[in-house]
Amino acid sequence: MTTDNHRLKPILFSFPLAIALLSPCYVWAKSYTFSASSRPGYFSSAPKSSSSSAFKSYSGISRSTSSSVGAKFGKPYNSSLLQPYSGKTKQKTVANAPKLQSAAAASSASQSPSAAKPKHFPVADLQKYRRRYADNSLYQQAAQEPDAWGTRSRYQQTQTQAPAMANGGSDAFGMLSGQFLYKLLNNPNAAGEYAYHHQDDRDYRQWRAEAERLAVANAGLRAQLAQLDAARRHYGTTPPNPSWLPQGVPATAVVSEAALKSGQADFNVCVGSEGGPYYKVAQTNLLPELVEWVNVNPVITLGTPDILGKLAAGECDAGFIQGDAQADSQQMDVVFKPFLEVAHLACHVNAHTPTIADMAGHTVWIPQSSGARLTWDKFVALNPVYAQVTVKDAASYVDAINKAVQTKACLLYMAAPHTAAIDRLLNRKTLKLVAIDDPALVASGIYQATSLSSSDYSQAIPDAYSIQTVAIPATFVVSKAWKSQHADIAAKVTQKLAEVEQQITRNVQQ
Repeated sequence: MTTDNHRLKPILFSFPLAIALLSPCYVWAKSYTFSASSRPGYFSSAPKSSSSSAFKSYSGISRSTSSSVGAKFGKPYNSSLLQPYSGKTKQKTVANAPKLQSAAAASSASQSPSAAKPKHFPVADLQKYRRRYADNSLYQQAAQEPDAWGTRSRYQQTQTQAPAMANGGSDAFGMLSGQFLYKLLNNPNAAGEYAYHHQDDRDYRQWRAEAERLAVANAGLRAQLAQLDAARRHYGTTPPNPSWLPQGVPATAVVSEAALKSGQADFNVCVGSEGGPYYKVAQTNLLPELVEWVNVNPVITLGTPDILGKLAAGECDAGFIQGDAQADSQQMDVVFKPFLEVAHLACHVNAHTPTIADMAGHTVWIPQSSGARLTWDKFVALNPVYAQVTVKDAASYVDAINKAVQTKACLLYMAAPHTAAIDRLLNRKTLKLVAIDDPALVASGIYQATSLSSSDYSQAIPDAYSIQTVAIPATFVVSKAWKSQHADIAAKVTQKLAEVEQQITRNVQQ
């Protein structure tokens, strides 16, 4: 029986750990719903074709994105854009095309040009477009437009006539917009001339093949294709011009959404873990505000020391760092300090450590290269007595909690309360939060005094009382090199970041 009990211990510990990690993460911020603007309701969201060739990035520098978050990032944002059109995309016929046309016109009229927001695309998808279309003149022309989405939106709002083929047509054909090509049929002469000049374009031929297939069951589309062909025959003696566009049509309206996004600058943002507050701010605040101007790509890191290293190496263009880190003012600008991160020092309930002053001779588990490790090293520098505490490297914050419970030791992590999944793992009866009440830490000017209460952690702080601890501001920095390299959009990005700061300030409530 004793042997069985020992076998059960790791299982019993792992079960609540797994439940806590799988349960929804509560954050300080409210749920956001971002308005979807004049998004085409006529076409399926899946591209008709994809490419797989290589291209230098918008900035001309190819950078590794192996540590970037994959397909998960941006999904909530993309879903919020598509919600108003979920009903339309389920329709497979266009029996009510006049009604759809009226709805499209009303939707277009109700949206301002600045309201149109593109989808988020994973960086791997964008790289495919960059590689394949590097030498395409239309692609280059669209990429050189600073206000790409504003220009595209303003043009689209002038095109209120619905296409003959609404639901069932693809949204994209390589770098070409399905919406543009189908709507161009409303102008037979322009459609015919475009067909002549782009007759050798593989993407255009893919669109024409789909249009022919759909025209079998759509008399209106059949008639428009016949008109296109008749108009095209008038240009038989003129040399084709692959860069030709109808008068007044910007290149940003011709290319697909993914192609247009791929022509914009990458903005690689160093965050912590995928379950941490930095990632959440990137997902909930940075992405919706910056999506029209840059491609926000979060880069997962071990914490502040790792982030500083990636910023210095150019692997990240911006990032969140703890306020007790020393950012190089020659290399980066501090943009805003959106919330306070609080030191959480917790020990096993059997450890006699009411305050940090009682930690001598004890062991504290901290992930190596994490922000918490940086903070502990600062503590030691400010009060050398803490050097008597044994520091052991944990693989992660989850591992630190695991080790603290199993070895009856302590752990440290930094975060705003209730902003990370780790919070729920910490709030357990086998751990107690320890007061950090050393005046030397606050006197340094680096940290400020704050408190954690039993209302925050009902199990780790029992008996309805509070403990003192210290806090530092989370700090968002941007590389000066990135701003210099992208001077054409840096001012707009800075303006948008100021709006992000206001959003977070309204919702943090610290």
